[in-house]
Amino acid sequence: MVALTATEAPFLVIGGTGNVGREVIAALLAAGEPVRAAVRNDAAAARLPPGAEAVRLDLEDSATFEAALAGVRGLFLMRPPLIVRVKSTLNRFLDAAEAAGVGHCVFLSVAGAETNKMVPHHGTEKRLMEGSTPWTILRPGFFAQNLTGPYREDIREGRIVLPAGNGEVAFVDAKDLGAVAAAVLREPLAHAGQAYHLTGPQAVTFDQVAAVLTEALGRPVVYEAASIPGYWRHVRRRGVSRVQAAVYTVLHVGLRKGQGAAVDPTIAQLLGRPARAMPQFIADNLSAWR
Repeated sequence: MVALTATEAPFLVIGGTGNVGREVIAALLAAGEPVRAAVRNDAAAARLPPGAEAVRLDLEDSATFEAALAGVRGLFLMRPPLIVRVKSTLNRFLDAAEAAGVGHCVFLSVAGAETNKMVPHHGTEKRLMEGSTPWTILRPGFFAQNLTGPYREDIREGRIVLPAGNGEVAFVDAKDLGAVAAAVLREPLAHAGQAYHLTGPQAVTFDQVAAVLTEALGRPVVYEAASIPGYWRHVRRRGVSRVQAAVYTVLHVGLRKGQGAAVDPTIAQLLGRPARAMPQFIADNLSAWR
């Protein structure tokens, strides 16, 4: 069991056991920066990348805020999936970070949050902009990690079932998001007050994704363009809750309308190298589908 501590560390990372948080920690550690990673318990602490220091933090328990924020220079903040009400959680934590004198906050939001009041991230973006702590907002598009997460079981069965029609998606890799977040945290003056839209280097259809998977895995993978009712039934049979099934459906139907197709060059501009493309992500994650 890993003991939770609250010793000083320059950067505090929220969500360090998730897809993006782990990459933020890895990039900071690779740059020689000490990292304090917020976790809710010892089991989560044991899943952190080696070299990160664990500290207990529960965004629903303000009594844990002070110790986690003590001595922090910069903060990487993201919304845990189970948190919907941000006013009493993320925003309250930002109040504490401001009081503690945290010098910079990098917030992982979502594409479109600046205008879509229905997504929880909108409220936290608004709180950041109204506060005194310098901030940078990252608004990624569709994650490549969906292939190793929600789509994984379907791909292992040789198909991708989605109501996305022929929509194109500029998939973004969490590795790139982690590298961007680390770079921004390390140079706050250059990025304060900026909101970055982050995508992969090219937009591809799900037919093209299936073709790359077919070649890489050496077995057929096909894209099945599902109807909305058909997709709903499919994910419900997979055990997805009604609420999550509704979210998945809305997101993928939006892809039909081109909501994930725009390609943005920001990752390449910030990192000085091309963003990771879909074939590279697939080559790096073959074990997930075997």
